[in-house]
Amino acid sequence: MKNIKSHQRDQVIREFGILFQPFYELALKENAPNLKSYRMAIAKVQAGDGRWRQTVMEFTTFAQDITFVDEYNEISHVPERFRMLIKRIINDPSGSIDLDSVHERFKIELTNAQDKFHEAVNKVPFEWEPMLFEANTPFTSYLRIKESIAYVKHRLHYFDRYLSEDFFHLFLKFLDRNISVRLITTKDGINNTLHISALAHQEFRDYQLIEVKPKIVHDRNLRIDNQIFTLGPSFNRVGMSLTNFGPSDSSAAAHLEFDKIIAQGNIVPHPSKP
Repeated sequence: MKNIKSHQRDQVIREFGILFQPFYELALKENAPNLKSYRMAIAKVQAGDGRWRQTVMEFTTFAQDITFVDEYNEISHVPERFRMLIKRIINDPSGSIDLDSVHERFKIELTNAQDKFHEAVNKVPFEWEPMLFEANTPFTSYLRIKESIAYVKHRLHYFDRYLSEDFFHLFLKFLDRNISVRLITTKDGINNTLHISALAHQEFRDYQLIEVKPKIVHDRNLRIDNQIFTLGPSFNRVGMSLTNFGPSDSSAAAHLEFDKIIAQGNIVPHPSKP
């Protein structure tokens, strides 16, 4: 039977983002929100919490009598614990509430909640499966690769001698801007993407476009945190021809080889960030 855990994991992460949207909107406000705004956001998230927990239960259930209870509790309680914490902050009994201080504390605790959520999700046993996509199935292939990128927490490294703008439009624009990004390509790939790369450099906290010699980069590979994936054609050709996508050797030795490739390259200069 096909392992559907990758799809369920994707659902848990995606729906967590939807559930927490009211909180994200508050965090993005330039001016400190009033206490009413926090209470409204708490109510909205609480309303959707029950449905989201059902998705978590599906993900942590592997058979009728096998459920990872501890992992379920750890994942599903993240929103509840965060709501309770924010309630305590905005209901300070001393009555001396500084809205600016509350906003800063809120953003810090929101980041902590996200980290706890991802840590808990990663505790559920999960294995990537190699997939061979048939030609003319670009949407299915796109979803599978998008799914792998959705889990990135720290770094995304992409090795492609023919890097194109499609990678930026299809995948890079959806990433958190605090993710470390390294795009390793050849002179042709640099020429194809220099303009849009300059825009990405302005947005991402830690971004580099790296030029290497063609003989150094052969296969196309994607490194998501500590997992390495291999990809047949380039991203803009996914699904247009037979596409082999799946986990590759992620040993310490394999990571060292990819680090060597990056070290041998030249960082493409971009205009300084404002």
